[in-house]
Amino acid sequence: MIRTRGRPRSFDREQALHLAMQVFWSKGYEGSTMADLTEAIGVKAPSLYAAFGDKNALFREAVELYSRTISAEPLRLLQAGKGIREDLHAMLRASVRMYSGKSTVPGLPVGKGCMVVISAINCAPENSEHSDAMSQRRHKRRNEIRARLLQAQREGEIRADADVTALGDFYTSFLNGLALGARDGVSSARLAATLGHAMLPLESVLIKPVDGAPEPSLPA
Repeated sequence: MIRTRGRPRSFDREQALHLAMQVFWSKGYEGSTMADLTEAIGVKAPSLYAAFGDKNALFREAVELYSRTISAEPLRLLQAGKGIREDLHAMLRASVRMYSGKSTVPGLPVGKGCMVVISAINCAPENSEHSDAMSQRRHKRRNEIRARLLQAQREGEIRADADVTALGDFYTSFLNGLALGARDGVSSARLAATLGHAMLPLESVLIKPVDGAPEPSLPA
């Protein structure tokens, strides 16, 4: 922000980055112009260039900010260690809140989906580095979900014969669908109503102990 109350104007870089993140999240990399960014932040283009270099560098920083703050909550819940059923359901609920703009994190665009899913899908060839980077981040999330399911399998929560790779792919695709649904204006209530159905594939491979018996464990 530019501050003018009785002192020389100064540039609030962190605030500018948050505002730029919201522009890129709403309009995508290709759809966001420097005019959009300078208008949202309230500065002239030279100040923006001086602080971030160019639009490419600003986008990279904005995505990193999104990943370490807003999108970190669902993954944190997935890793909470309360059991795979509760952890996975908590991750899905948090994702619905985030995609619908109802997260506890302040300043979210409402109903804009996931920045990593929608901000750089169809980039021009000269900007392919951004679509490639977003693809890598989506693969990273796929691997994180699979790793959590594998952990649950090793700990005896999921059957040994369950295909956790396919299960992880299912939940990754489901999350991408939630993001696009939110982007298309599907209400958070409707998105949340799908979560019970989404839990059924996990329920089908959970090891359920006999009443009164100890929780079974898989062979080492």
